[in-house]
Amino acid sequence: MSSPFRAYLDALRHFPFTVLQRPQHYFCRPGRDFTRRRSLYLERIVWLNITLLKTTLSVELDQFFDWLGTGEFSVTKSALVQARQKLLPRFFSDFFRFSVAAFYQYFKIRRWKGFRVWSTDGSGFRLPDEESLGDAFGWHGNQHNRVPSARMLVCYDLLNQLVTALQFHTRNTAEVVVAQRSIGQIPQDVLMVYDRGFASHIIPFLHQYFGSNCIVRQPLGRSHTVKAFVLSGKNQQIVKEPLQIRAKKVLVELGICLDPNPTITYRLIRIRLPNGDTEVLLTTLLDKKKFHWPHFGEIYRKRWGIESCFFVIKSFLQLFNFSAYTVNNCWQDIYSHFILYNLQTALHQPLQKNIRKINAGRQHDYKPNRNISAGLLKRFVVKFCLRPVEELQAYLTDYYRQILQTLEPERPGKNKERRRRILRGTERHNHEKNYRRAL
Repeated sequence: MSSPFRAYLDALRHFPFTVLQRPQHYFCRPGRDFTRRRSLYLERIVWLNITLLKTTLSVELDQFFDWLGTGEFSVTKSALVQARQKLLPRFFSDFFRFSVAAFYQYFKIRRWKGFRVWSTDGSGFRLPDEESLGDAFGWHGNQHNRVPSARMLVCYDLLNQLVTALQFHTRNTAEVVVAQRSIGQIPQDVLMVYDRGFASHIIPFLHQYFGSNCIVRQPLGRSHTVKAFVLSGKNQQIVKEPLQIRAKKVLVELGICLDPNPTITYRLIRIRLPNGDTEVLLTTLLDKKKFHWPHFGEIYRKRWGIESCFFVIKSFLQLFNFSAYTVNNCWQDIYSHFILYNLQTALHQPLQKNIRKINAGRQHDYKPNRNISAGLLKRFVVKFCLRPVEELQAYLTDYYRQILQTLEPERPGKNKERRRRILRGTERHNHEKNYRRAL
């Protein structure tokens, strides 16, 4: 077992113990919660929740205590419900951020030109039809009906397949507004990649203001500057122009101090697609010698990784399938999906050397199957984090053996359009699946 992964897993195993050193009101309700070691003590509640409770709770509890291997009898559903209510959502949000920081601390990460390449994008999801959930997360509806629904803005490390930041908001707030407000918290060694839905002068200006960088795909017909660049036939061009009144107004509302006549300098890059079409990217990386224009097309194509992440979270891990109908427990469910996703990524890291050897003798490159890996991880995560550490190597060997037996090929250039039929009588974003569920 690689030492980076061992250090990462040890950090996750000990996180609940570090939380116990904090004031009690920080992670649980005031009172006597977690003062006695019951059957569902803090660490067990945490890792049980991270296994994602998708079936009836009685079955989940029986499986959980069976995986523990301690010979204890399973507790009742009522005991689980009461135990989960003791733990505040703040614990899981902190655990998610801790898992991200630990990943960057212990693993050797992939970079491009010294940058961590992130992407940010938004997605929505529906919650159980409860009045309290709609009041807490927001509503989505029309003239006939309304349902509890929320949106999330996700930051994703494209080269390391890691969810790095989460922000939740109602559907009344545009995701571009949420993105603008969060640019100040982006590390300066991050190159953020945006889709054309985020195209404006505000986002690149904010990145330059706070010392980070970005790439933004531009709509071809919205800006006169972009239209002129397309007609010019140039591959790249440095542009300096004044900020428009609307952009200045938004920046002032964000508390940004502007010069009397503020300007923005950026670089436009032409990307030629295989079908002959043209796309234009805007970037704040102005050094033409260090950052050659032909490389930007490949970097932007990696942005599809965040879309694949949404697919895994919402389809393979079944984000829409909640285990409870209270605000507190729904927050726990949401953060648990992203913690498990990042743990899955970390578990795949030690396999990369073995996978490269396998790929050397095959026609296509192969990668771990996220769906099967999630199904296996559901039972192995309990053994990784709650069984004695002396047994860890045996469990990891068994887990990796099964992952390597279920690799799936990566087929480049697969552009065939997929026809998906929407299931009648269900939410409009649910489609018929072309895979067997593993959870």
